[in-house]
Amino acid sequence: MTRLSFSSLRVRLLLLVLLAIIPALGLILYTAAEQRRLAAVDVEANALRLARVASGDEEQLVEGVRQLLISLAQIPHVRQRNSTACSALFANLIKQYPLYANLGAIEPDGDLFCSARPFKGPINLTDRTYFRRAAESRGFAVGGYQIGRATGKATINFGYPVLDDSGAVRAVIFAALDLAWLNRLAGTALLPKGSEFTITDQNGAILARYPDSEKWIGKSLPEVSIVRAILSLKGEGTARTAGVDGVPRLYAFTPLRSAAQVGAVYLSIGIPQKVAFANADRILKRNLLGLGMIAALALVAAWFGADLFILRRVNTLVNATK
Repeated sequence: MTRLSFSSLRVRLLLLVLLAIIPALGLILYTAAEQRRLAAVDVEANALRLARVASGDEEQLVEGVRQLLISLAQIPHVRQRNSTACSALFANLIKQYPLYANLGAIEPDGDLFCSARPFKGPINLTDRTYFRRAAESRGFAVGGYQIGRATGKATINFGYPVLDDSGAVRAVIFAALDLAWLNRLAGTALLPKGSEFTITDQNGAILARYPDSEKWIGKSLPEVSIVRAILSLKGEGTARTAGVDGVPRLYAFTPLRSAAQVGAVYLSIGIPQKVAFANADRILKRNLLGLGMIAALALVAAWFGADLFILRRVNTLVNATK
């Protein structure tokens, strides 16, 4: 019984050492949580800033498109609907404007008669929003994001009417803005590996994405958590959730105002949580390892120290009382 009580005393000393370590463990965990929170705030703020820059860049591009179409509407080959001369002119012109997937002109009945890119057979574009809006409004019109019939590329199209002296529509010229500008922006942004740029419409359809654009463009994914978050907020914001590919990310998103005529369209940027929290997690692991080593040394010291400084003396006193 005596040895058992002495052993219990040693165990109690060890438990006392562990109790002394618990506040330090709590402080480490609290600090790690605070570092993760601050990292999330910083990453989301930077992603939102970049999303705003991307949105602003697109607005400047749209104004550039408007000025270009106004100029093209004055060209005689376009006004005369000279298909061969117009196509040749636009083919040479598009070489100077790599942002555009195509330049072309459409007859009032919707038939494509001029295109910078070669096309096979007749193509009718009466169903395109930019064509209808330009013809009806007699002014600059923004279309929806689409896959071009002549180019096969994801573009946002813009139209402008060519009017005769009486104000009747002789043609509608258009410019198809290549969404590859999103890829170029992503490349110059120096974002961490695994980051994501996505353009989503009001129905949850993926209109553009970087990377792996071919895999995702055209898919409707309103049930995906990040898409739900964007559509529910219907404005600018941030979210911490999984992307369309299932990877957890910190997201920032903002509407593209240039597409307001054809419904809400959103640009989102996501940074992988693993990357965003890497520094905080590394510090946590280092602190936990350090605390573990200290705790181990303290327990070893308590185990042998208890025998050397306490239990032996207690045993001597107990033996002296017998």
